[in-house]
Amino acid sequence: MADTKKTNTKKKLPAGKKNADDKISSQETPEQKKTETSQTTAGIEKEKGFLGEVAEDIEGDAKIVGEKATGFTDIVVDKLKKGLSQAYEAGAKVVDELSQTAQEYADKYKAESEIRKLKGEKNLLITQLGHLILKRHREKGKLTESFFKEEEFIDQFNQIEKIDKQIIKTGKRLDKAKK
Repeated sequence: MADTKKTNTKKKLPAGKKNADDKISSQETPEQKKTETSQTTAGIEKEKGFLGEVAEDIEGDAKIVGEKATGFTDIVVDKLKKGLSQAYEAGAKVVDELSQTAQEYADKYKAESEIRKLKGEKNLLITQLGHLILKRHREKGKLTESFFKEEEFIDQFNQIEKIDKQIIKTGKRLDKAKK
């Protein structure tokens, strides 16, 4: 079998001998190396100076941007505060107006409802009074003035009069709510 391992084809040179490439580079003068190193160092120093200036410019610009951003933020926050304050005031005003209007309608319809209720009570009392009068008329026959002076009739008339006064009071309150 053949050996398939790769072997290093580079020949080792005896000690003290250099190959051709090494000889060419070793022929450079120390002045040439110094010049290249000086130019390289000068270039690096120049780049460092340039980068330092750029970094300072960026830092200065970043400070300006930060200050302006803070100013803009303050302006935006102030405008938001004003806008929210105005929105709150407008909202509160609308809620107050709606509440007041709703209360007026509630009072109005409540008053109208109260009047209807009072009228119903009055009609009931009048009907009861009519039944009472009819009952007494059948018992005694003839209606006289003394007949209406009986306590039972006087109480009925007083209750009807009281309900009439409540209707008038409620009606006046309803008129005020309409104005």
